[in-house]
Amino acid sequence: PAPAEPRAAADDVEEPHAEAPAEAEAESADEGAAPDAPAAPDATAPGAADPDAITIEDVRGTGEVEDDEDADESAAPVPSLHGEYRFRLHLMNDLPLQTQERTGFPDELGQNLWATNWLRLTGRLDFAGGRLALVGQIDLLDGMLFGDETVGVDAAARPRDGRTAFDASGVDPRWLYLEWTSPIGLFRAGLQPSHWGLGLLANDGAHEPVFGDYRYGNRNLRMLFATRPLGASVPFNVVLAGDLVYRDPIADLTDGERALQAVLALLYGEPERGVGAYVVYRSQRSEVDGSGAIPSQFDDELDVWIVDLFFRWDVEDPSGGRLFAAFEGLYIHGDTTLTRTAERSTFDVRQWTWAAQLGRESDAFDLVLEVGYTSGDSNPEDGTQRRATMHPDHRIGLLLFPEVLAWNTARSSTLAQSELLTGRPSPGSDLLPTDGGVSGATYLFQYALIHPKDWLDLRVGWIWARATSDVVDPYRARAESSLVNYRGGDPSSRDLGLELDAALLFHVLLPKDIEVTAGVEGAVFVPGHAFDDAAGNRMDTMGLVRLRAGLEF
Repeated sequence: PAPAEPRAAADDVEEPHAEAPAEAEAESADEGAAPDAPAAPDATAPGAADPDAITIEDVRGTGEVEDDEDADESAAPVPSLHGEYRFRLHLMNDLPLQTQERTGFPDELGQNLWATNWLRLTGRLDFAGGRLALVGQIDLLDGMLFGDETVGVDAAARPRDGRTAFDASGVDPRWLYLEWTSPIGLFRAGLQPSHWGLGLLANDGAHEPVFGDYRYGNRNLRMLFATRPLGASVPFNVVLAGDLVYRDPIADLTDGERALQAVLALLYGEPERGVGAYVVYRSQRSEVDGSGAIPSQFDDELDVWIVDLFFRWDVEDPSGGRLFAAFEGLYIHGDTTLTRTAERSTFDVRQWTWAAQLGRESDAFDLVLEVGYTSGDSNPEDGTQRRATMHPDHRIGLLLFPEVLAWNTARSSTLAQSELLTGRPSPGSDLLPTDGGVSGATYLFQYALIHPKDWLDLRVGWIWARATSDVVDPYRARAESSLVNYRGGDPSSRDLGLELDAALLFHVLLPKDIEVTAGVEGAVFVPGHAFDDAAGNRMDTMGLVRLRAGLEF
């Protein structure tokens, strides 16, 4: 997740077992450095500063299990396996990016045609009549198969700069946890996903977006307990969890970034009709010398509180279908040294994010309008990090946020960390890439889902977006003391542009619950003045086409 923010990533709450309450995970947030380093990213963005959110579906059922003398707890374990394979072929015209002569990077992304694939396997082994279960998930063959490679965007979480589908980086273990549905509630321990509300902060990376694919999702080593303290018949759910973050937008345990989280979630209702609050305290410490110790003079710290409120309600439409309204809003408050500068060691973190939806759903036609907001920060050097970023898996469209802004922030971060340009990377510069999350922007996103046949879906939508602060390239702001946008233009121009999206998707159900999917989706993006260059020239219109094929079993 723009000039002053780190990548965001939080996990959505999932329901590994229909009768067991599941947890939701949240991710961290986003937001200095030496005079020659790029502007600092936000230390905590909506998608990044939250530990792991707790999901309505995970909590549902907590406390509903009662002693059943007839249950056959001696029965043999019951295994189940779900899999999904996805192939994508992409075609996109040139995306201009900033460059510096000494790096040798081209002045564009360098990727016009490429293919990716991905196989996800999710297994479950039930014991004791379903009261005890072992759940695991792994991604295989995850990455590029062939095509053009990106250049000069190594800082992105998924840089698409190599054919990685068949090497070690194409293997990604995601979940491995044990859960016990007891008479008093659900206990769960292990590497887990989570999801809360609309997935702005906590997103499990397993909820299908309208356009594009889910690709991220937070993972925590978590101990969780969820229950209904007022009885199984009263849908008031309480969830407590303690986390050691394995991977999210601003922390990766394998890189020596240790983030601990305490989570409390309260939810009244069910996934389709409920209201709740998700509260997280996160304390993160980062190793800087690679030895396992954290030198006191350089320790990077992040201490924040996150309060995330969620609401969703629906009523029957007299003409058929249902009308619904949903809202998720969160505030991140704390301090950090992740973005330290030579002049200031500690920054305050003050970030806002929210999204609201209104719509109508039916078997034949869905129409939804979403309005979203993430706070921006035109001056990341003033001691307060305000730029927030939504989780990348709360995906808005195909081009503006997932491609154009994602790669511009990744190029800025890569330049900021280049040994050819700076003596050492600016603290926090690795947090600049948005990886596709909405960052420092407000937007309107309207879409329609049309189901003319059981085997056919039509999707159309449009997005209009505007920055919530001046659009300042953090690299140039820090290294060159130049307040300009990513293409060297006027940063006060905040119009991000207009995007049109469409998709035609087919799905056929075969025997043994095997489903074959295919289709095409695409987008056209007309850039706003926020992407003008130094001479005031508009950025060319962008286009993207994605051919889709898949198999689920």
